[in-house]
Amino acid sequence: MQFSERQVSASSEPLRLLEFALNTVKDAVYLIDNHTRFFYVNDESSRMLGYSNDELLNMSVSDIDPAWSKEDVYAMWKRVRTRSDGKAFTFETHHKTKQGTLIPVEVSSNPFVYEEGNYSMCVVRDMRERKHLEQMSYAREQEFQVLVENSPDMVVRFDPNLNCQYANPAALRHLNVSAEQLRGRRFRELLGDLACVQHIERLVSEVVQSQLEAEGELVESDNKTSEGTIVNHIRCVPEFDRNGVLISVMCVGRDITAIHYAEKKLEDSHMRLRLLARQREVSREEERKRIAREIHDELGQHLTSLRMGISMLRIQFSKDNPLLHERVVHLMGLTDKTIQVVRNVATRLRPNVLDMGLTPALEWLRDEFISRHIGCCCRLITPEKEVRLGDEQATAAFRVAQESLTNISRHAQASEVIILLVRHAGSVVLTVRDNGRGFDCQNGKDNAFGLMSMRERGRMLGGRVDIESKPSIGTCISLTIPIVQDADNKKVLE
Repeated sequence: MQFSERQVSASSEPLRLLEFALNTVKDAVYLIDNHTRFFYVNDESSRMLGYSNDELLNMSVSDIDPAWSKEDVYAMWKRVRTRSDGKAFTFETHHKTKQGTLIPVEVSSNPFVYEEGNYSMCVVRDMRERKHLEQMSYAREQEFQVLVENSPDMVVRFDPNLNCQYANPAALRHLNVSAEQLRGRRFRELLGDLACVQHIERLVSEVVQSQLEAEGELVESDNKTSEGTIVNHIRCVPEFDRNGVLISVMCVGRDITAIHYAEKKLEDSHMRLRLLARQREVSREEERKRIAREIHDELGQHLTSLRMGISMLRIQFSKDNPLLHERVVHLMGLTDKTIQVVRNVATRLRPNVLDMGLTPALEWLRDEFISRHIGCCCRLITPEKEVRLGDEQATAAFRVAQESLTNISRHAQASEVIILLVRHAGSVVLTVRDNGRGFDCQNGKDNAFGLMSMRERGRMLGGRVDIESKPSIGTCISLTIPIVQDADNKKVLE
């Protein structure tokens, strides 16, 4: 039973409905009489304080709130009644539970007079969760403040109208202004119509309109606090309230001048290394060409003369000397094998057919592949008219095709290979495709120097090498060679 004997009978239906409604309220509800004793409490009051309803109905306010005596309650009632607005008096205090624990609560007290008696209806809200959230929010705000105040990055917060709300010390030092000068004003008002100001305002406006993050690089050459060019990376992030409404934009600027300078030096170093590699490759091909010609011409001539001399010995002296005849024939066979080895070495260094053009060189490469792989079909598809390339371009294309066929021989286990040479308006594309085992391009081996060499050859020519492969499907390697045509002397690819 929730009403004491002093209460009005609750037998009527409206009072039972009122009692049911008050018990469904999530806040505690007290009805206090003129002696500051509890006249009525709902179920939430018992749950929050740990007392039964009967126990509470035999207690007074001072029993659960030591900070409020009977005189304090009377004084509060008097102040509320003398006010003309008639609003409830709301305050925060602590209520003691049956276990002796003090819990923070918010009390909304509404005193009234009924039949010459003073009463007060108190709605009490448990503040423990809200206090916990406030403490967490305060702790996070303190962490954020310590982090931002001591960060070397520049942090600035703007409202949706591009007015500055906050700037950390790093930003103030960079802008050479005080927090009072900047707060509530636009950058343009203090710094003028600078390019960097326009860039920042454009980024912030983009975030306000799209409500998405935005970032970019800001190059400053007219900064007041430092000399030279400064490069900053600017990142703008939208901030929303609990209802999802944009309330501000946080901008974080990081000085990446040193990183930018290091990247530029690294890029220049890579360029010099590529130029060096290109020059080394050109020199290597020239050396191969020279050695191949010397082997083919000089050593080949000497071996040919030696064979002719041995043949003359056989004709002149071995007729009547069977033993000499046998040895001369053996020397002739050995000389023939040596001549063939010399030809093979010269061909491996640089095939003579490469001097005739790329298409004949690819035909020779195809025939060599077919002779070593009887069960594999290798087709060459080229334009009807010869594709004319420079010596460096033709050599690079030949080496890419040669390396591709070598990889197919070692790893692919393919049954069909297609070599395709296509001429476009501004480029020539050489493609080598097989239907072999393939591999996963994402998990390439670190020691796959053949593929690296092909890619580097493409870069050295100003083109590229594209490698596509999937397990059990095959591999496709394409070399794209750009063709630069002069206005006065156009290169005709025929």
